[in-house]
Amino acid sequence: MTSDWANREFPNTICLFDVDGTLTPARGVITDEMRKTLEDLRKKCVVGFVGGSDFVKQKEQLGDNALDMFDFCFSENGLTAFRKGAKLPEN
Repeated sequence: MTSDWANREFPNTICLFDVDGTLTPARGVITDEMRKTLEDLRKKCVVGFVGGSDFVKQKEQLGDNALDMFDFCFSENGLTAFRKGAKLPEN
């Protein structure tokens, strides 16, 4: 994993966040302040989100550029996953 994020201060560290109630108010949309915080954090480490909702709902909350904002995205409690914007195989 290090080589993909070698430019980060802590390339072997991943910070994962829940969507509802953490990145956004419950069932709400992300604030500009949170967007900026995530942008700054991505300069330091790998950042991802995890949530129980499907990806369509998460995009409504996080914005259409959700795949660009995060290094990893886990929807439906990990049943649907993305790494660097590319969908990972499903089981």
